Amino acid sequence: MEQEKRLLKSLQIKGGIAILITAILAIFFFSIYEAAGIIIGGLIGILNFSMMIRFVYKILDSDSTKGKGINLSQYTGKPLFLLILFFAIIKWQLANILAVIIGFTIILIVITAEGLRQDTS
Repeated sequence: MEQEKRLLKSLQIKGGIAILITAILAIFFFSIYEAAGIIIGGLIGILNFSMMIRFVYKILDSDSTKGKGINLSQYTGKPLFLLILFFAIIKWQLANILAVIIGFTIILIVITAEGLRQDTS
């Protein structure tokens, strides 16, 4: 449980910093529309990873019955929610979709770097 909290906190801090720096650069070089897309994509990425890590730790927690409470609807609910969210962003043009994908990708890069750092230490 302690490892879960450290991993989530590290992702939120490092991911948030990376997203804010990129959004500030986007404001200077592009527009607020692209910066909003980067922030939205980053928030989606952090939310996605937070939900995923909680699912994994609940399943791996063999001392309790928490893992048994996760069912198929929770597994399918997360991708369905993300699909609806991306659809809404595209349909109503809430933000630049390329910027949303860039923000999401930045979080994936932070997750990968953090995973490699955890593996070597």
